[in-house]
Amino acid sequence: MAKLLELNQYLIREKFLKIFGNKFRIMDSQDNLYGFCEQKRFRIKEDLRIYDDEQKNNEWLVIKQRNLVDAWGGFDIVDPKEGLHLGTIRRKFWKSLLRTKWELLDSEGNEIGMLIEDSLGYAIARRTFLGILPKKYTLWTSGDDQPITMRQKFNPIIKKLVVSIPPNHTFDRRFIAGLAIVIAALDGRGSK
Repeated sequence: MAKLLELNQYLIREKFLKIFGNKFRIMDSQDNLYGFCEQKRFRIKEDLRIYDDEQKNNEWLVIKQRNLVDAWGGFDIVDPKEGLHLGTIRRKFWKSLLRTKWELLDSEGNEIGMLIEDSLGYAIARRTFLGILPKKYTLWTSGDDQPITMRQKFNPIIKKLVVSIPPNHTFDRRFIAGLAIVIAALDGRGSK
């Protein structure tokens, strides 16, 4: 199992120099590498894969886009080792026009959580004239009182997303990692 799943906080950082797609490094607070994801350019449907390292030795998570248009399709999160469909994340397109919302569904299609962008005021400011303001997301899941947070660090050139999970949180950390990669790679694309 991936060591990333043992961390309560990690940073997803986009690599600066890239030619044929985005590359994301997943690191702890001491900049130790815990995961790597590559997003290929010019794909009709997204197919994101998370590995332990940049040599892609151990693939432990796959995120695949369901429909051609991700606005109402969704992304399936799969554990390739176990061949297990963990669930789906789906953007609430119309509700996300002012404030980003993602719905989390289990493998049966039942809602198990919601990821919501921070305050409506900041969200509107970002969309109107302050597009460089970093986003903060709160993830509420069924059966857990404490939220998981994902917040962008201010950097207009390189995307950085900090994921913070309460230590005793029971939600599947593979699902959290998949959701975080989708947010880092896809949320807000084309808005700047």
